[in-house]
Amino acid sequence: MNSRALNWCLATVAAAALLGGGTGCGLFGKPSAQITGVKVQDITLTAATLLFDVKVDNPYTVPLPMSNIDYALSSQDQQFLSGKADVQGTVPAGGSKTLGVPVRISFLQLIKVVKGARPGATVPYKANLGLSVDVPALGPLRVAMSKEGELSIPSAPGLLDRLKDVAQ
Repeated sequence: MNSRALNWCLATVAAAALLGGGTGCGLFGKPSAQITGVKVQDITLTAATLLFDVKVDNPYTVPLPMSNIDYALSSQDQQFLSGKADVQGTVPAGGSKTLGVPVRISFLQLIKVVKGARPGATVPYKANLGLSVDVPALGPLRVAMSKEGELSIPSAPGLLDRLKDVAQ
């Protein structure tokens, strides 16, 4: 091996050691999260609870502590719900973990904000979620994700009139 090739090899090994060896995790990847599913967990005449399944992947060689998830739901470009939930636990090193994130939606609040949202209607929604993780040696990191779907508002005789009275 000539000296130029040897120097290139040594520089590559040194760079790899600096980027990943000292902290136990490389900077070539970062944690990722995706919404893998959503289902209606509970539904009443006044509200629904959606359960978002969030899969978190940890590319690092050390466990990844999670701190919280923030969320915002909108329909037709109008936000009608936002909040934050604490998340306890860690994602195993080189592994993944799926979290269940419940989000409660008030139909009255939805009807006040979104035009055309009435009992019996199907309303499109967009969920934006952000998972906050504490990356060792790098600090806090927010991993963003989103999901779109539709939510059916239940109807019952006289419900529309009662909701109109309450909303005014």
